[in-house]
Amino acid sequence: MGLVGRRRVPLEGGLTLAVNFQDSEIQAAWNDVFSRDKYRIMISCIADNFPQKKSLMVDYADINTYNVDFAMYVLDNPDKCFEIARKTVMSLVPNISRPGENINVRIFNLPRDAKVDIRNLRADHLRRLIAVEGLARKVTTVKPRMTVALFRCARCGTEMWVDQPGMILKEPMMCSNPEGSCNKQATRFILDDKASVFIDTQKIEIQESPEGLRGGAQPERLTGYVEDDIAGEVTAGNRITLNGVLRSVEKSDRDKSTVFETFLDVISVEFEQHEYDEIQITEEDEKEILRMSKDPDLFDNIVKSISPSIYGLDSVKKAIALQLFGGCHKEMDDGTVMRGDMHILLMGDPGVAKSQLLRYMSMLAPRGIYASGKSASAAGLTAAAVRDDFGDGRWTLEAGALVLADKGLACIDELDKMTDQDRSSLHEAMESQRISVAKAGITATLQCRCSMLAAANPKYGRFEEDTPIADQIDLPPALMSRFDLIFVLTDKPEKRKDTAITEHILKAHQRGQVRMMPEGTHIDGVDPKRILENTDNIRPVYDVEILRKYVAYSKRMTPVMTEEAKSIIERSYLRIRAMGGDGSSVPITARQLEAFVRLSEASAKMCLSSVVTDVDANRAVDLVEDYLRRIAGSDDGGFDIDKIATGISSKDRNKMDVVREIMRDFGGDGLTEDEFVQHGESQGIPESEVRRALKQLHDAGEFYKAGNLYKRV
Repeated sequence: MGLVGRRRVPLEGGLTLAVNFQDSEIQAAWNDVFSRDKYRIMISCIADNFPQKKSLMVDYADINTYNVDFAMYVLDNPDKCFEIARKTVMSLVPNISRPGENINVRIFNLPRDAKVDIRNLRADHLRRLIAVEGLARKVTTVKPRMTVALFRCARCGTEMWVDQPGMILKEPMMCSNPEGSCNKQATRFILDDKASVFIDTQKIEIQESPEGLRGGAQPERLTGYVEDDIAGEVTAGNRITLNGVLRSVEKSDRDKSTVFETFLDVISVEFEQHEYDEIQITEEDEKEILRMSKDPDLFDNIVKSISPSIYGLDSVKKAIALQLFGGCHKEMDDGTVMRGDMHILLMGDPGVAKSQLLRYMSMLAPRGIYASGKSASAAGLTAAAVRDDFGDGRWTLEAGALVLADKGLACIDELDKMTDQDRSSLHEAMESQRISVAKAGITATLQCRCSMLAAANPKYGRFEEDTPIADQIDLPPALMSRFDLIFVLTDKPEKRKDTAITEHILKAHQRGQVRMMPEGTHIDGVDPKRILENTDNIRPVYDVEILRKYVAYSKRMTPVMTEEAKSIIERSYLRIRAMGGDGSSVPITARQLEAFVRLSEASAKMCLSSVVTDVDANRAVDLVEDYLRRIAGSDDGGFDIDKIATGISSKDRNKMDVVREIMRDFGGDGLTEDEFVQHGESQGIPESEVRRALKQLHDAGEFYKAGNLYKRV
């Protein structure tokens, strides 16, 4: 009995009345759907492997292809349709007879109009089949739940099977033995839990994806129950789509309430296959993306589209643009993983728009998270062990900012204001891109494959170029060395630059004022059209939405390095390494070599290219050499990466050796600072450098101070 010919009944005004289906028609529809070859094979496989295999996965598209009206009816009346679907499948599998044993029919790939954001769930969605996308925030352990209980009458021993649809055990009201006289007085029933039927159940809390939120919106959460063979598949931090029926449950208050809580009775779980699946790219978008990729000024236009309201910072914006695209994640034959994500540190004087740039990037990146070091703890960044009523008072893990930014961008402001203990949690996250948690009896490893864009202020307020970088920033060298690029942003009075910044800021305010004017308003002496034309350079070249889609599209590319690009990077790296030929200093390390590779890969991905060309390699070399020149430049024009890696340059180390010798030769009972200066000057070391070396040795714990005298530990 086919339903292909059925149609919706048209009403006046273009409305349609949904067709109602009888049970026999629903059964006929399921029979027709299950008669397809792929479902016949699945059902025979279940019959052979039951109970190890007990779920029939049905694609909603197949139901929709069979009959649109029936497909809509399934969404509106899932309980009735699934009950008949289960019976239909059970009739096709002959060897299942025990009460409570069922084959599950699970629908996946629901249509777009059935997908609902958690914050948009309303009373209309109750008892309907919906799909909810988000992040699994909390997951309990899998526990058995009784679905059919076997009771025995304590008087006559009659067996009674009782269905258990809810969470509270239901006992029989009376004995079902027609011949006995058990019901004439109070009867007790004994539960046979060994013979009763159990299924696995798991409670999941799903939270809205952070990239879908704008402004200061808090992500909403929804609880779902996963049962039977799909329980235990989800772990905290997974990006999932839950397909299920939205149900209501009365609040467990002492007084009866008319306000109900909602939960999702999960039918199937779909896992996100790709990190940027949340961004939908249409055919028109793809044409526009491919057109953009052929633009010769693509790189400059993307740089101009990054926070155009901030004047200058061109080299920083170039690096951030490449960070947005990222290098390639690689897995070697032996299982070693090479990260493709880049980490960038911006440090400099207050008021140079570091925070503004970070906030803009957290909004622009397809999956961006912003956190401030002042208010961020190690648990907030990595993972917190939380004890609450969700898991029956158990400890559960709650994902932090870095885990939420998995395969995205984590923007961390005020990095220098974090405590040492909180900062140490970043070391593993940045290099191995995992977070190992051992808290409250929970041992777990969480993924945090994200790029990090961090900002920090100098230790003493303003940046002094003459003082080494490690002395001015309150960050351990081990953490600093993990950044691929470090930019110093200074704020020095300079007439031409100040004039340009002033003009740019005032123009930005003027453009903002005109944009806020009500349409049609006329003000004497103000020409809004001319103001908008004069300030057109503040408008981004590419719209934020299309740029987000372009970045998401570029993630499909895995460019391969050409021999020419390889030789450019090799020559640059070896040339800088050769500067430390005497062995006294290390000009550059393998970490910077990997930075070369990641930057060149990002440049190729930006052009949607399948190869890394010489242009990409030169772009990477220019950026890295520029950053090294500013941060690790030495007096002779070379580089000394020790300034970043250890906080002490090789020259400082040599002066420290001289001060150690002075202590060894003359400091039997200790020496004053002036005596050190006197001996140092006799060996050609200036006073300021002797005092600095002495302070470094004191800070390192080699010398200690007793009154005015320095003594060796």
